[in-house]
Amino acid sequence: MKHWTIVYPGGEGEDCCETLSEKQILDYYFPHWCKMMAEAGKNMPPNMEQTCIDDWVVTHWAVEETVNE
Repeated sequence: MKHWTIVYPGGEGEDCCETLSEKQILDYYFPHWCKMMAEAGKNMPPNMEQTCIDDWVVTHWAVEETVNE
């Protein structure tokens, strides 16, 4: 399973890093993504989970991370 790291502004001018698995991304983002797709009148692609992850990666400027499980 792939993992993705995002960096976002934290308190006192410091950056925060967060690494999420693709499962965590789908658990968190997929319901919102499906709702936004429906509101935009978009048809769900056959590979909708991967498309959702791809959209999340682009939106958050995520970088693939190597994680030893």
